[in-house]
Amino acid sequence: MMSSLGRVSKGLLKNKFKMVSLILGIHILILIAVQLWKAIQPQPNITSFTGSTFSAVLIGVIVIAVMNERIYINDKYRLIPISDGTLYSSNMLTSIVGLIYLIVGEILIYLAAITVAPNKYDGFMVRSFNSVQQYLFKSEVLVAFILGIITVWAAITALHLLINWVNDFLPFKNQSFVKVIVTVIVIWLFMIPVNFITGNVLRIMGINDLDSSFAAVSRVMYSGMAMMVIWIAIFTVISLYLLNKKSETVN
Repeated sequence: MMSSLGRVSKGLLKNKFKMVSLILGIHILILIAVQLWKAIQPQPNITSFTGSTFSAVLIGVIVIAVMNERIYINDKYRLIPISDGTLYSSNMLTSIVGLIYLIVGEILIYLAAITVAPNKYDGFMVRSFNSVQQYLFKSEVLVAFILGIITVWAAITALHLLINWVNDFLPFKNQSFVKVIVTVIVIWLFMIPVNFITGNVLRIMGINDLDSSFAAVSRVMYSGMAMMVIWIAIFTVISLYLLNKKSETVN
């Protein structure tokens, strides 16, 4: 079991690191190409590096999400003698490590870019977040951002497995039109309890009665992070249940 866990984790991490490295490398090449073009053809407008950094992170998050879902339908991993819980945990943990690698890499690229080609927009952003309180706030935002991505990944996996499970019970399940209709209905039904529970839990926490003070903003953030942790746990339980059902069906 331990050798299987190590082999799966090593393979998943290698693939995700390779893909993230490719995204980081392409981003660096694009930034260099843009700066060379500006040196040849000076542009009157100053361009911030924030947009390209955010775009690279977004692309990386989407790519890792796609890689996550392919694992559960890949016979290479499904046939390894390893439990569903271990496979799910290994897949999610390696994705989190890949996400951290992506974020740290993009932060370093951003800092290098504004050092080599400083501009007033990025300079203003850096100067505006230099106090100790702001650094703590940025750390909280970063943690909330990572938790948010993990929540989305966990929800996508739960939805993906749920849609596949529903499709297995339907006639004409191999028709694309049927799959589209089933997907839309399942997503709609899935979001009803999610929105209802989230809204009511946040209301109980007193989010609607908060003011605009810094302390209130922090409370909203902590409440949101707590809510995300709860949903990650719920989506994980759903996914493990459906993975187990899938394994029973295959066996």
